[in-house]
Amino acid sequence: MDIEQKKRLYRDVGSTVEEALEHKSASDVLRAVINSAKGESISIGEIIEAFGERAFGFVLILFSLPNCVPAPPGVAGVVGTPVLIFGIQMMLGHKHPWLPGFIRRRTISLSKFKRLIDVAEPKMRWLESWCKPRLTQLFNVVGDRMIGLFAFLVALSVLIPFPGTNFPPSIALVIASIAVMEEDGYLLILGYLIGIAGLAYTVTVLGASYHLIHAAFVSGMSWLGF
Repeated sequence: MDIEQKKRLYRDVGSTVEEALEHKSASDVLRAVINSAKGESISIGEIIEAFGERAFGFVLILFSLPNCVPAPPGVAGVVGTPVLIFGIQMMLGHKHPWLPGFIRRRTISLSKFKRLIDVAEPKMRWLESWCKPRLTQLFNVVGDRMIGLFAFLVALSVLIPFPGTNFPPSIALVIASIAVMEEDGYLLILGYLIGIAGLAYTVTVLGASYHLIHAAFVSGMSWLGF
């Protein structure tokens, strides 16, 4: 794809996303991004360009969704790394998402991403239908940094190669991100609670793995006479 084609792609996707953003619905925006993309794959950079200078909530949802369903090996690394970087940026108070070039150039199968949105969209719309502004005092500068810390911890859990460490935290981050966009404090608390449970599981798995490795090492050293 040459430079002019990319510019046309960004303009087409951007105009469609702008229309969806007027309704402030995460499901509408994500559907617009995927349906407006061209070709067999979409790069992470194209996704970021489509959102432009928009809230982190949209990109956090988009890059967390693939870990909410069974996915091929390697997907967690592709989408988990951007979430880690976005989390750090939010903790530092940045207003707009940014990624280095080598990550922006990584591509994801467009057909697989469309299937993911097809599965996730009805559930997201159902969740959005229950949302309304509540406990809005939770949504401020400090609250944004808390979401960043939460995203950072979720990304660490996703990037750990153990079964089950990516699913609950990623669902929790999607819920929390929707809550931020809808300013629903009750939903935000629910997302945090699910996330804490998922992170606790990750810590438990890591602890058990450490003890097993340590016990095996001690037994091996003892067998060798040390």
